[in-house]
Amino acid sequence: MFSRNGGCLAAIVCAFIGILIGVLVGCFGVNSITKEDQKRITTYQKLIEDKWASETDETQMILDLISPTNLRNNLKELSRKPHLAGTVRDDELAMLIQRRFVEVGFDTAELVPYEVLLSYPNHTNPNLITMMDGSKKVVFTSKFKEEVLHEDDEDPDLVHAFNGYSAAGDVTTQPGDGVIYVNYGRVEDFEKLEELGIDVAGHVVMARYGKIFRGNKLLHAEQRNATGVILFSDPGDVALKGTDPEDVYPNSNWLPGTGVQRGWASPLEGDPLTPGWPSTKDAYRLDESEVPLPKIPCQPIGYDDARAILEKMGGRAPPRDWIGGMKGIKYNLGPEMLGEYQDYTLRLQSHNLLRNVNIYNVIGTIKGSVEPDRYVLIGNHRDAWGYGAVDPSSGTAQLLETARVFGQLLKKGWRPRRTLVFCSWSAEEYGMIGSTEWVEEHLEKLQERAVVYLNTDTCAAGPILTPSLSPLIWDSLVKLAKIVPGVREGKTVYDEWAAYYRARNRSSPQLKTLGSGSDFAAFAFYGGIPSMELSFRTDQNKYRISKYPFYHTGYDTFHAVDKFIDPGFRIMQGCGRLASLFLKYFADSALIPYSLQQLSRAVGENLNKVKDKGKGATLLKIYDKFPLLEESAHNFMTATAMFAQKLDSVKDTLDPVMLRAVNDQMMKLERVFIMPAGLPGRPTVRHAVFAPSQFDSYAAAGFPGISDLLYKIDDLQEEELSKRHKEIRRHISDLTILLQKASGLLEDFNLI
Repeated sequence: MFSRNGGCLAAIVCAFIGILIGVLVGCFGVNSITKEDQKRITTYQKLIEDKWASETDETQMILDLISPTNLRNNLKELSRKPHLAGTVRDDELAMLIQRRFVEVGFDTAELVPYEVLLSYPNHTNPNLITMMDGSKKVVFTSKFKEEVLHEDDEDPDLVHAFNGYSAAGDVTTQPGDGVIYVNYGRVEDFEKLEELGIDVAGHVVMARYGKIFRGNKLLHAEQRNATGVILFSDPGDVALKGTDPEDVYPNSNWLPGTGVQRGWASPLEGDPLTPGWPSTKDAYRLDESEVPLPKIPCQPIGYDDARAILEKMGGRAPPRDWIGGMKGIKYNLGPEMLGEYQDYTLRLQSHNLLRNVNIYNVIGTIKGSVEPDRYVLIGNHRDAWGYGAVDPSSGTAQLLETARVFGQLLKKGWRPRRTLVFCSWSAEEYGMIGSTEWVEEHLEKLQERAVVYLNTDTCAAGPILTPSLSPLIWDSLVKLAKIVPGVREGKTVYDEWAAYYRARNRSSPQLKTLGSGSDFAAFAFYGGIPSMELSFRTDQNKYRISKYPFYHTGYDTFHAVDKFIDPGFRIMQGCGRLASLFLKYFADSALIPYSLQQLSRAVGENLNKVKDKGKGATLLKIYDKFPLLEESAHNFMTATAMFAQKLDSVKDTLDPVMLRAVNDQMMKLERVFIMPAGLPGRPTVRHAVFAPSQFDSYAAAGFPGISDLLYKIDDLQEEELSKRHKEIRRHISDLTILLQKASGLLEDFNLI
């Protein structure tokens, strides 16, 4: 932290300045102070001013200005047509957002291009799943596009249902044999099949969406030598009120049987051809053959089509909790077909194409008046699999309204202490490509200057505040949630949030760290920049579902949001208010409002989770220095507590130099956890303490490298086991050193 006498020095400097000003005023009167003296006094006051604390009128102005009407109008325009990445409409929206940034008075608003590899279906040769009887007659053909159920649904540019980056292929099963139902396609689901003596090798597998990232489902199947994958949304996850027309879209917010979830299905993030470096025009690119993209075809279908396949499947009955929500379907595991269908074959045809295309990020800035070289960033992606009214356009509608509100503040003479950066990303739906390439291009600047990144991908999928974030941001979020008016019946967003947790027998909201799945990933896991995903999601106390029913389908429309998800646009207004206050709080607080003790507490809690279920004993057996990791975690908790205590005692007396130095200590703390070579086996995931799970990219994991290395360790043969033990010892040593470094960063400035 500060030098050992730093607090006293700061107090002396402040006292001296105060006395000097008093003497000048007392002896010579205000008019006798020279212009140079006044300029110095004004500059000093500007350097130490806490604009967040002093500008209460601006805080109220933000709350008042976020307009539901503007949000509704923004969303209507943004979701008017499909806007898949790399298409004309996505480019049009990029230019629209750039114009808006210019119109509201931003200092800069730029289109930033990248040339990237994207995946598309062949619209002249649709992906199909067909079934043929013994006479080779086609008795079933899957739909490759939703039925038009409302006027908002009809557009010739709506992309066919497909899974991005899944391989082109043509797979046919043996007569009466070949399809296996694998529940959600999780590791534990495949392990259950192995226990039951069912081998998926050589078969097409059929998995329902939900629980984990679709790319992990495909990877798990490919690793076990399946020949293809069929994904479907089950009514038990997306149509909980029933599947009759009156119970689903366009008459409610539940998914009808023709709704098909699209989505990228590759384990990679960023442009596949430029891993670790930005895909600028003249960048070196790998050959497509060098890229580890999926090797087997994968095709999504709706539950109407899934029924036509599942009803014909025989084989072993499923575990009870594998039975979905289709009435009259037994969800048999296969691979045998039922007696009357024993001459049937299933054919999976995928004709996906890879294309190099240009995409555009939009980057707008409001220059800071005191620390222009410190960045507070907000962003969300712009591209969508269809109309994208919820994902991502609810976030983009908010981004535009937040920009307008800050433009109004600028017109009144306000300017932030630190620079605000507004980001509209493209190609997020293909693996966070736009944001990843931008972070890779500006990594050194961001690691040196970025204060925080706020992501607002899905502002309004439901009424419940559902953030995931770096623990450093937690206390600030709680504080701001207590200011923002509620989006339902509660006095504040925090009141509603707390009530949700009380219904789950929790006394208060619980901190959830980040998994992957949106544009915060490169900031958090590659750059070590404190980040938050701000979203409002479905009430899990009422409906235990993943995401929201229309997710990534052709029915994620303005009509769905306007009539069912957020009529009145109060949820989106709450999201906009919270995002705007968050930006101002981190941009204008003299002392950056990080929660160091929340970070150290999360480190300790996650290490304890790693040790659970006997893993601690296993690690100690493998590496007798494992207790040093525990000791370093404890020392880090002590160091953060001491730092916080010292800072609290002197924070009101810090001179500008000390203030800047303390802020830099805190800002760079999480960067210490970045491992340059990445986690074991995962070079692009570099955060050693908080990162996505290896087996579900959506899920958060603490100390994920340890969990990865322990996975199935008991199944390894002697040579592989010895190698794995060596990797574990090395990784535990690395973690111990990182935590020691983090503690050292919080020491007095004069100590190296």
